[in-house]
Order: sequence, then C-alpha cells, then structure tokens
Amino acid sequence: MIKLVFIQKNLLVLFCLFFTCTEAVSQVAIRYPKAGPVYKSHHAYPLALLKMSVSKTEGELRLEPSEIFMNQGRAIKQLEANRDIDILWTMTSEDREKELQAIRVPIYKGLIGWRVFLMNSSPKVDLSRPIPLTQLKKLAIIQGHDWPDTSILQHNLFNVHSGPSYEGLFKILQYGRADLFPRSIIEVWDELKIHESSKLQLEQHTLINYPTASYFFVSKLNTQLAKKIGAGLQMALDDGSFDTLFQRHFSEKIQQAKLGSRKQYRLLNPLLPEATPIENSQLWFKP
Repeated sequence: MIKLVFIQKNLLVLFCLFFTCTEAVSQVAIRYPKAGPVYKSHHAYPLALLKMSVSKTEGELRLEPSEIFMNQGRAIKQLEANRDIDILWTMTSEDREKELQAIRVPIYKGLIGWRVFLMNSSPKVDLSRPIPLTQLKKLAIIQGHDWPDTSILQHNLFNVHSGPSYEGLFKILQYGRADLFPRSIIEVWDELKIHESSKLQLEQHTLINYPTASYFFVSKLNTQLAKKIGAGLQMALDDGSFDTLFQRHFSEKIQQAKLGSRKQYRLLNPLLPEATPIENSQLWFKP
C-alpha cells in the first residue's frame, strides 16, 4: 500500500511537470530589442506596460529580448523585415507608420515631446533666466541623426547637429562641441545620474514641447499581435491600470521638471501623421 501511494505521488509530480513544461513551450514569444547598458532604465516602463497589456488579453505570451543589442535604426529595419524582433517602441512619424504597423496608443501620453535642456559645464547662456527663443535657435543643439526630433527641430529653424551614437551625443555635449541637448522630462533624470561624472547640468527655466507620440510598433505582417496588444492597452486605459502605472513611473519626474515655472515654447511637428488621435483626451498628459 505504501509503495502504491509512493508511485501515485511520483506520477502526479511527473504529470504536473509535463503540463507545466508543455504550457511554457506553447507560449508565444514576443521579441523586443535588447537594451544596451545605458538603455535599461529607459526600458523599464514600456516593458511593464507591454506586460500589462499582454496579461489582459486571452492567450499566453512571453516577452524575450533579442539576442543582440540593436540601435533604433537597425531595430526599425529588422522589424520592417519581420526578422529577429516582433515589437519595438519609438516616436512616430509618417515614414515610420508607412514602414511599420503602429498601435496608436501613446505609451508616454505625449511626454516624449516635452523637452528640457542638458548643458555642459561652460554654458553660453544666462542661467538665471529663460533662454530667449531667438538665442535658443542660434545655439548648437545635438540630436541623434535618425531621430524624428532632428527633423522637427530643423523645421522650427533650430541650429541642429546630429550624431550616430546615443552615448556619443553626451560626449559631444561634454566636450563643448554642442551647447544644448534637448531631453524628454521622463528621460533626463536617469541620464543625469548615469553621466554624473561628466559634469553635465540641467537648464532650469526653459522648455520646448511639440505634439508627438511614442507607440508600440509591429511588422505590417503581424496584424494579430497588433490587435491583441491594442486591445490590452485599451483595457488598461478603461480600468485605470494604465494611468496607475504611468503615475508610478513618472509623477515624481514630472514634479522635478517644475513645468509651471518654465518658459514654454510650443513647436510645430511636421512629421505628425494625420491618424494621430490628438482629440482623445484619455491618451494625453495634461499639466
């Protein structure tokens, strides 16, 4: 009798192990671009939001980083070709929405277009007051060469210089080859910590903003994944969990930016697709 009970227990364990493994294997993997060391803090929120949206829809999906790090330009090309990754998150533009399938829920509620300025230790501006717009447009501004922000700032007649490497942009600023590096108010605080030894500083009185959205994008061939994630994001918006996650990650950073005390310059965004859901107030941050 004891031997029979022992056999039954072992069979039960094997049964559970078999079905747990089978379930894990049956889960569909969603591959996203692997973060480089300096990007990990930037990935925390979009990954948490993606996991939340996936958890709200039927079917089991698991998230996996790509095998290698990809910069933004390469990740977009790989996703367009439906290779190596299944999803990425980035700022939208007409060109990007032609190449990729946008899930039109702005994951940062538009805050990616609210920009303050990193400066080097020898600024060319009066730090006691806002930078006048005429002076702001003459100063050398650095941006990534394949970022939509570069074209947006150029369209608004700013003096923009570009570089190919995200990390290299901070070195350009540090060594005085540019005057200002506009950064989103949700990114800049982590970047200041990472580059603390570079003696970069934050300009305290000026803000630019332009209407834009960062979306999750998938391949044009992956309509089912787009529908699943879009449905999950809408559920999160409707039940309040989207806003709860957003506030958890960004409320302190928004307060640090002291938006009400900054001189604000509103810029035009010529890259903004017509399909951007600007009129849906549920989707956008309001100070």
